[in-house]
Amino acid sequence: MHDEIEKTLPEAMNFAMRSLASKESGERELAARLQRNGFDEVMSAEVVARCKESGWVDDGRYAGMLVRSLARRHYGPQKVRFELRRKGIDDAQGEAALKAEEIDWFAMAAEWLARKGQGSDLKDPKVRAKLTRALLGRGYALDQVRYALDELKAQQCADE
Repeated sequence: MHDEIEKTLPEAMNFAMRSLASKESGERELAARLQRNGFDEVMSAEVVARCKESGWVDDGRYAGMLVRSLARRHYGPQKVRFELRRKGIDDAQGEAALKAEEIDWFAMAAEWLARKGQGSDLKDPKVRAKLTRALLGRGYALDQVRYALDELKAQQCADE
């Protein structure tokens, strides 16, 4: 019969530091990772609190990093908000990160559509619907989608 030896605080801190060295995390994400690796909830909360106190974990900084990363990959604001919530960032910090980055979502949608929709026949309603669904699925709002479609249409007219 093998009894599980309770893991100590130094082991938990070492695990957290190794984890944070390899991947930036939010508070909730770090706590979940600690618990998945056998540290109890109380120990995880203590480690997260110490990491936060030391500045190793900062949900605001993490939210900004996520916003920049997702925007670089041309995801829209709705998708970014969804991912922030999924990663445990509260709505206030998420909105602050979105505002701090000052991203032109209209231009982002148009840029993505210019690459993916190049050569598409925008006069065909099926093609327009497909491109609209693609942008909506990436998290753009309907007004941003319309703007991107109009920009692509203008670009195609200018090329003719």
